[in-house]
Amino acid sequence: MDEKALIAACLAGNRQSLETLIGSIQEQIFNLAMRFLWHREDAEDATQEILVKLITNLSKFGGKSKFSTWAYRVATNYLINLKQTRLEGAFSSFEVFAQDLRTVKNTADYGLPDQDLMVKEVKTGCTLAMLQCLDRNLRMAFILGSVLNIKSSVAAEITDTTPANFRKRLELARKRIGTFLQGHCGVYNPQNACRCPKRIHDAQASGRVQPGNMNFVGADKVAQYNEEMEELNSMAGIYHNHGHFRGNTDFAKQLGAMLASKQILDGESRPGLGG
Repeated sequence: MDEKALIAACLAGNRQSLETLIGSIQEQIFNLAMRFLWHREDAEDATQEILVKLITNLSKFGGKSKFSTWAYRVATNYLINLKQTRLEGAFSSFEVFAQDLRTVKNTADYGLPDQDLMVKEVKTGCTLAMLQCLDRNLRMAFILGSVLNIKSSVAAEITDTTPANFRKRLELARKRIGTFLQGHCGVYNPQNACRCPKRIHDAQASGRVQPGNMNFVGADKVAQYNEEMEELNSMAGIYHNHGHFRGNTDFAKQLGAMLASKQILDGESRPGLGG
């Protein structure tokens, strides 16, 4: 079934079609939210709210662009207008974040069997936390353009701006992230003192890394690691190396059950929302 027919079936009240549609976009929305918000639980909550918005506003999708583009636009509007997050409050600027990197109390070697996993957790958390130092428009531009590799013409539609303006935002975001990486990150610039293995103890002490409840890594957290894309002095390599985050929730099934019980679609009750 093509996209147009699938959406028509959804609007006609076919629950299975709706689950299929949501299933086609849920991972993309979660990965956007994960990178934008950093915290997994926040990202899962946001993803569910965004998917509900997509369902309840599906009749407003005009079909002028791909459904995924429209879905990203709904997600972008939602994320940019959220109240300030915990991490945004903690890392309000690159200067504050730099001070955090310089304040390491325990630099002893970690040395336990799960060290490689801990290093991935620290590195992913740190590089995504850097994004919190960007204002939200620049952060979104960086995620869409540099991490998700969405073309500027499409990203401009998603962010409701012109392609030229989007490219300016992306260029500025890349410049600020690149300057910070060059000056502070030991992965990006080996001359810098900061090393991920040396931060494991402090990260655990602060609660940012919890061995029994990893935020970013582990078989159930990320679909794959892109080890071959790791380029030590490449911004793209560092951010693409995170892999593709996997949510803990099957949002399509969850929302399907919600629809079955509440029979809600496009803000209206539908008496026959069946399979």
